[in-house]
Amino acid sequence: MSTKIPASTIGVLSQILPNHYTHTEINGLFLAASAPEEIPEGSKSAKVTAWLRAINAQCPEPLKVLGIILKDFIEKPKPDDGYYAGKCFDRNEEAIAAYQAERQKIIRSLVNCGLQYSQGGYITRGGAAPTLSLQENVTKRGLTAVDIEIKRALENVESDPLAAVHNAGSVLEAALKAYLDHHKVEYKEDTDTLSDLWQKVVGHIGIHPKDLDNKDLKKIASGLFNIVNGITRLRNKKSAAHGKSETQYKQDTISPRHARLTIHAAHTVSAYVLEFLEGG
Repeated sequence: MSTKIPASTIGVLSQILPNHYTHTEINGLFLAASAPEEIPEGSKSAKVTAWLRAINAQCPEPLKVLGIILKDFIEKPKPDDGYYAGKCFDRNEEAIAAYQAERQKIIRSLVNCGLQYSQGGYITRGGAAPTLSLQENVTKRGLTAVDIEIKRALENVESDPLAAVHNAGSVLEAALKAYLDHHKVEYKEDTDTLSDLWQKVVGHIGIHPKDLDNKDLKKIASGLFNIVNGITRLRNKKSAAHGKSETQYKQDTISPRHARLTIHAAHTVSAYVLEFLEGG
């Protein structure tokens, strides 16, 4: 991933991080993330600015380094004692609001430049909505199997798009199995394909195109079938799931943008299915 850290994000972090870390903690945080070893001089704000610029200039994957730094800050637990960023608030709700506002400011600086931060310290190009929606659902329900596959897909999307396509299919498969397990719908763990699992899920939910009277809803339901079938075919034919000859590898090359399309499609369908874990 060659994309640089946006100047706007550098500016935001130079304002926020100094309020949460000492000089020593900033040094440890950046060095642990594989930032350049020369520690900048000056105030904490100047240090953060200079070091992030050095990451852009010297590191082959600046956003990977930034992701590690942001993970430490963004994924810290919410305040529970009314104390945040060196301030004592009258109510803990006010401390939580300050906590959320700072994180959203950082995330917006990335989104405005076509980037997204995802849980686990991954920064990728493309829209964030499908992944964020799915991650919120997965975290809420403690679906570890789905969470693992999401992280694998995001980790591989730029460096190994073929593997990311396979991971996207695994995200969808894990989500479908989570639904079927929750509703005690039987399936064959080792032999049911992604399409088999999808047929069982839509049959249980009641969104099979043949069961719908509205023509527009039929088209949407058919579109979901096409997404699942497309992901299945990509996963089987063009992903890292099978060994390839040199000729096949060249013919089946997938770019990061194709991997992102597959990931977002898989995450959208997965998030929709997991909404049905509540109620019936």
